[in-house]
Amino acid sequence: MPKPTDTDSPAIQGDIRLDSSVKSTMYYIGGVPVHFPFVPYPSQLGMMNHMIRALNKAQNTMIESPTGSGKSLALLCATLAWRQSFVVRQRKMQENVRQIITRFCMHNTMLLRSRYGSNGTDADPDKKPDAMETHASEKPDILSNNYSFVTLQARAQTLQSETVDFILDTSKKQTLVGLSKDDLATLGEYQNAGKSATQRPRIFFGTRTHKQVAQLVNELRSKTPYRLRTAVLGSRAQTCTHPKAKRAESVDDTCRQLRDDNNCGAYTGFRRVLGSKKLAEGGELEIWDLEDIVSVARPLVACSYYASRELAATAKLVFCPYNYILDPAVRKAAGIELEGNIVILDEAHNIENAARDAGSFEVSDLQLASLAHECSGMFDHGILRNEHLVLKSLADTLAAWLQRDGAAFEYCDYETQTSVWPKPECSVDTLLTDLALTPDYISQVKSAQAKIEDYIASLRTQSNEHGPEDPELLPRDKHVSAGALRVVEGLLRVLKHVAHGSKFATDFRIAVVRHPNPELRTSLKRKRQSAFESKPAFINTLSFWTMNPGVVFSEIAEQTRSIVLTSGTLSPLDSYASELQVDFASTLEANHVIAPSRFCALAVECGPSGVRLEAKYRTSDQLEFQDDVGEAIRAIAARSPDGMLVFMPSYALLNKLIARWEATGRLAEIRSHKTVFVEPQGGTKDQFDKLLLSYRKHLSEPNETGAVMFGVFRGKVSEGIDFSDHFCRTVVNIGIPFPAFKDVKVMLKREYNNEHTMLLNGSKWYDIQAFRAVNQALGRCLRHKDDWGAIIMLEARFVQNANIARLSKWVRGHMRVFGRFENAKQYLDAFYDERISEDAKDMPQVLDAEENVTIVLDE
Repeated sequence: MPKPTDTDSPAIQGDIRLDSSVKSTMYYIGGVPVHFPFVPYPSQLGMMNHMIRALNKAQNTMIESPTGSGKSLALLCATLAWRQSFVVRQRKMQENVRQIITRFCMHNTMLLRSRYGSNGTDADPDKKPDAMETHASEKPDILSNNYSFVTLQARAQTLQSETVDFILDTSKKQTLVGLSKDDLATLGEYQNAGKSATQRPRIFFGTRTHKQVAQLVNELRSKTPYRLRTAVLGSRAQTCTHPKAKRAESVDDTCRQLRDDNNCGAYTGFRRVLGSKKLAEGGELEIWDLEDIVSVARPLVACSYYASRELAATAKLVFCPYNYILDPAVRKAAGIELEGNIVILDEAHNIENAARDAGSFEVSDLQLASLAHECSGMFDHGILRNEHLVLKSLADTLAAWLQRDGAAFEYCDYETQTSVWPKPECSVDTLLTDLALTPDYISQVKSAQAKIEDYIASLRTQSNEHGPEDPELLPRDKHVSAGALRVVEGLLRVLKHVAHGSKFATDFRIAVVRHPNPELRTSLKRKRQSAFESKPAFINTLSFWTMNPGVVFSEIAEQTRSIVLTSGTLSPLDSYASELQVDFASTLEANHVIAPSRFCALAVECGPSGVRLEAKYRTSDQLEFQDDVGEAIRAIAARSPDGMLVFMPSYALLNKLIARWEATGRLAEIRSHKTVFVEPQGGTKDQFDKLLLSYRKHLSEPNETGAVMFGVFRGKVSEGIDFSDHFCRTVVNIGIPFPAFKDVKVMLKREYNNEHTMLLNGSKWYDIQAFRAVNQALGRCLRHKDDWGAIIMLEARFVQNANIARLSKWVRGHMRVFGRFENAKQYLDAFYDERISEDAKDMPQVLDAEENVTIVLDE
């Protein structure tokens, strides 16, 4: 354990303040003073030490730490402490360099003159002055040529990097008076550091959802003493307060239109938020989340969305959902600059898929038709006719090709037909040539887009100059929509990558996907809404799918100082470096903070009747399998206290088992022990939130039955939801959730990996996707050091060591394998009895009947 130091010691002079009102202790970890709110767990110490070492070396790293181990707090404290220490070291080095330059100027005045004299023009730096001219006794008045000594010295200090280069170059040719070897070594260190010698690294902390962003902000604000300028980037849907935009189907598009039409008073006054004392240094909301900035902006009739972006431009720490970092278009729109900065991506277990999605692009024939229509309108109005004609031609060409008759589709399922390029008879280059998407034509499109964007920017500038008195300055018929421009921008981005000669040309697959128009899905809609008669029967989508997440991620890695990937469930770690095309110099798999006696992990090969529990496609249709799984669930539900989660590979299997158990009466038996909740397929966020609330509310009320939630791997229940304490004492996993084998993207990805030897082969990649989903589901329980619970794998394949090895470290080291269910049940019953007995000892004494107790549930 590092030696703690009281926080009353003098604060480090960096650009991050320490709030003395927040209790903390200082620990030296990796040579960096870290202020932490309590005695760190061993896993937290390991994380912070690992993190600081990686940042010191400007390396990329991966950290897997189970949920409940204090990962977020450790990451925040370690990163901010490192940055504070780094800035102090920078300032010390800059001060040393400044003093060395001062000594150089005092003792080598003619050299100073040769470099920065001569009316401001550089003399020949190779011209060697006399020894007399560089003697220390020389008086400054010899520089009375045009500039005083003070002026020239100031110029040398202002052009610090240039002066350092000059001194080091000159020192190789002659001895410099007044400078030691140590001085030259310090200047060499400064020179080698490059931009990092002066740049203050900013930190971009990305996570999966806005809710998780809010949790991080709360951790920083309430538990750490670190105070600095922070910002949160969020969507318009969460920050816009304009009543019309909030009611619109697309908040983004409506907001842009209101802004361009100068019909949003909040937008024109968003800078009022920037002057709020609450958000200023030392203000009560110095560290704020989206709800905070909305509460500040609303009474000021100001826009919190644009205010947050303005604040993010100068913040030292920026929180955001990680698609703001991954997606090049979103990153550009948000003004995120990554050069020399630090990127932390939490909940990064899905980062490979997210990066592939960010690098891909899809556009439908309906979107292309809309783009062509808007450009035609601009042409008719005489606005940049040539430029809009180029974009219209692009849209018309692609739409006509998508809708052509006689198109052949090599992949067909119940509703969707897909054709993919390259084909044996047609390469991507041939396809682009057939569509006239030549380099020259793409260059014309890019030029047209740039001129149209400049034109719209000029209109917006005029609008801002005229102010709200002229609301008609930017009428809708004067420019194409933001949505239309996004289509063009997306096409240009992927066409750049698939073009011949691009280093990513072979990493894309171009596809045409045809599927029924969802607006015509029912005959009832067609009968009731005559407008649907004009709707097309099918929608055709042009897709550019990247098989390589490195298309976007390698660009991020090239710019940043360090990338940190972290999650409770990164395992298996094999694929990240090869898939993301990033060198991760180190990895850490942390242990759980929960004592091994507080959880058990079991793998069961056979069910109560001896049926082998292997939820494969063929065996899952067998009634014996379905019945034995149902009996196993009933037996576990009968003994498991409180809440219980059951995960299955697919909704198809979930619905199949529920239907069978309903027919045989098994579900009624389960209901006699637990109230049953089933995660719905699809549905809205509000519907799921209501279901989750009902589950939690039932478990928060006095009852003897508890509850069981049936869900699927990769579903809402298995991702990012906290089921701590009595909300989940048992997690049951059925099967292994391999991706859909016949899914077109999955097949293409497997083929792609098999073609590239530097990647995991297609089969290994396919397996990893399944086990990563399993590990994510396992993390739903055991959320803090005093929690407890059981993990049960009702799947024969998990008795194999090779599959156990693919589980997270904290699970695989404690997995017990049972061939027979009854033996596993006996072990499980003993575990429940012991934990329930321990809980009973720890329960507070029952209050007298006269005492009134009010329980408030946080819903």
